[in-house]
Amino acid sequence: MTFLDKYLQQKRIKMAAKYIPSGSTVLDIGCHQGELFRALGKKLHYGWGIDPLLQQEVSTGNFSLVKGFFPDDWRTAAKVNCICMLAVLEHIPLLLQQQIAVTCAQLLTQDGLIIITVPSPKTDTLLAILKRLRLIKGMSLEEHYGFDPNSIPAVFGQAGFTLLAHRKFQLGFNNVYLLKKTF
Repeated sequence: MTFLDKYLQQKRIKMAAKYIPSGSTVLDIGCHQGELFRALGKKLHYGWGIDPLLQQEVSTGNFSLVKGFFPDDWRTAAKVNCICMLAVLEHIPLLLQQQIAVTCAQLLTQDGLIIITVPSPKTDTLLAILKRLRLIKGMSLEEHYGFDPNSIPAVFGQAGFTLLAHRKFQLGFNNVYLLKKTF
């Protein structure tokens, strides 16, 4: 990761952390190397992370990380009160997103929260330029497929989630969605 990649990642983490209640159990889908959990510090009760690019599995006193794809490789039955997907959903084909939403609903406690960050559609052009200039590594740009952030409330709504908040950040290049499990 370049300095700019890390900076953008930290901005997403900071935005998500605002919505995570203190003492939460958190599942971070696309956890990278566990940066979200480290940033949460004592605010985190326990965290589980999954990422297909994880270099090695990690287990600490308050979080563990496993290599794999969600939900296919997820083996932990624990209920969590918060699920995060930071810069993840735009890499997942629309047909698989409904399965992810249903699995998230099964893993969340009643009134549990999902925090999702996704780039705005205009972001891909900027990221492609930054990649050509070697200012970023690319953040798997080849997996972006023209994802429409406006689809999130409908996809997750079918699985029992209600949209609590949506806002843009980073000059409108990123979106954060906060959804609550309602049944």
